[in-house]
Amino acid sequence: MGTIRYELRGESPEEGLIDELAAVHPRIGVEGLLRRRGIRAWPGRVPAKAAVEGFRWGLFDSWTPRWWPQGVEVLDDNEGLLVVSWFAQTRRGSSQGARISVVDRRDPARPRYHHVLLVEPTRDSERKAAVAPIQVHAGGLARLGHRLYAAATFGGLRVFDLRDIMQLTGRGLFGYRCVLPQSGHQRLHGGHGDERMRFSFVSVERGATGGRGSAGGGAGTGEGTDGGDHLIIGEFGPHQTGRRLGRIPVAGLTPSAEPTAVTEVHEPGIPRMQGAAVIDGTWFVSASNGLKPGDLWVGSGASWTCHRGVLPPGPEDLCATADGRRLWSLCEYPRRRWVYAMDPARWRELPGPAVDVTPA
Repeated sequence: MGTIRYELRGESPEEGLIDELAAVHPRIGVEGLLRRRGIRAWPGRVPAKAAVEGFRWGLFDSWTPRWWPQGVEVLDDNEGLLVVSWFAQTRRGSSQGARISVVDRRDPARPRYHHVLLVEPTRDSERKAAVAPIQVHAGGLARLGHRLYAAATFGGLRVFDLRDIMQLTGRGLFGYRCVLPQSGHQRLHGGHGDERMRFSFVSVERGATGGRGSAGGGAGTGEGTDGGDHLIIGEFGPHQTGRRLGRIPVAGLTPSAEPTAVTEVHEPGIPRMQGAAVIDGTWFVSASNGLKPGDLWVGSGASWTCHRGVLPPGPEDLCATADGRRLWSLCEYPRRRWVYAMDPARWRELPGPAVDVTPA
């Protein structure tokens, strides 16, 4: 597997199509979304050793079996804004696709959130601009400036521009009044059969001078494309031997025809990986154990420490804040759905059972 070249090739929608949509359905972006009333979230204790703070969703979103939270990302340097991705289970032969929730926790005691359906710009039978739900798992999120990347399993990364959040006129789609059209696709190429690489999750690793930029709430326009920045990607696997991790240089992620290689692909031997983030060269990986508490793996190369059972049941994606002082994660099971922060320094320094693994 180590000799296979995995690469991403950028694709863009029909030129002008998103602008046609915006002529009918006005762009409101993150700032306009936050002016809406939203749904109340509830801060409180998260039942996990690693959690230092967190919140749970409103009652319906905490319990619904239709929508399952997957990815998490920070939208500003002060952790006042988060974004979470969800995928919809298939019901009666159809699915509503995927959505994001923009969480406003600038008042930590009274957080609120806003659902936005992810859609694909298309044309209807009369050749007018229209939207359709995107069928993607959205297992992880990464933000670079205004660009939001969603992990798309064997499809690579779906790309969205947060400035394109629109308010639909009329009745909406599946009851959603706000949508975010896809603005690009970094499609994955390389490998066949089981050699194909899954993009189950994604996060941002910043270089020495890199940065995410800002996405809303008084946003700047920095795109965060410093050459030292990378996206961290990885794949979930139910097997005890685990699956692969890799890096993607941010500088190469453009809509051009030039491919971007996935570099440093290796298999750390961690089973059931759900998310990964890198802070100053140290890897943090979340791993699930069904309905039992999840594990946090810390290390790199062939040297890892496994902190067993310190995460809630059903842990998913990981993301690091811009200063590297916090890790955010979330869990997916109905009635056990929390979004929570961790102190990475504690788990990097805390001794635990060492696990020797050899990357493939």
